[in-house]
Amino acid sequence: MSSKPARTIADQITLLKERGMQFRNEPDAPHFLQNISYYRLKGYWWDMQADRETHTFLHNTFFEDIIDRYNFDRHLRLILFDAIERIEIALRAQMIYHLSHHHGPLWYENATLFSNSNYQKKLLRRVTLKYRQETQRN
Repeated sequence: MSSKPARTIADQITLLKERGMQFRNEPDAPHFLQNISYYRLKGYWWDMQADRETHTFLHNTFFEDIIDRYNFDRHLRLILFDAIERIEIALRAQMIYHLSHHHGPLWYENATLFSNSNYQKKLLRRVTLKYRQETQRN
């Protein structure tokens, strides 16, 4: 791993400008660099470099376009995680319904239903202990 010097936000902006990055609204750039970070944003401008050794940018590469890419990715991630959560909950509901009807309401205590019965027992002990602790507090 290389030991690059730490740069201030102002130094980061200067470096980007020296490499050909343009800004439509430079006064907003510090906010994004402070809250997202130079190194996280770097992945969003990687393909906008004319030269990946000198890290110079293609003509008309704007910082705000990088922020738009970042925001698009962030929103897409939120949409995907929302969909994944719905699938996970529906799958879990179906699994619990099926197992409860075929093996009874305490199916999760039946170690034979699990491929790793030792892990199941350990997890069940931990959950039971946590439940007892919570009920004692209330």
